[in-house]
Amino acid sequence: MANRTFTQFWQSLLKSPVTIAGSFAPNGSSAVASASVKGKGFTVARTGTGTFTVSFSDAFPKCISATASLQLASGDDKLVQVGAIDVAAKTMVLRVWDISGAAVADVAADANNRVNFNVVFSNSVVD
Repeated sequence: MANRTFTQFWQSLLKSPVTIAGSFAPNGSSAVASASVKGKGFTVARTGTGTFTVSFSDAFPKCISATASLQLASGDDKLVQVGAIDVAAKTMVLRVWDISGAAVADVAADANNRVNFNVVFSNSVVD
């Protein structure tokens, strides 16, 4: 379990839910600039073409759900997928998928291009 005190401001049937939400600006084929990262409790690294690994600061017993979205300055046929989530390693993989190219793809650097995500963990081993 995490060694932090979290503010619980929403009701849930889950015992001890914790939300980690954040965003970052893709930078083409270059590393994510740390200044572009918004949110707390995680870091992010580009680990391949269109692929990013989010590393969480705390370990949690379970991941309940994870969603991600791609914000683009102009229309495109790309989307972001949540890949493997490893609670033991405290990581989540995000992939930018180009529908027309049927492959992962980088997103050009732009002030209005961002990857957004929201993950809900349980901070309890009891349901």
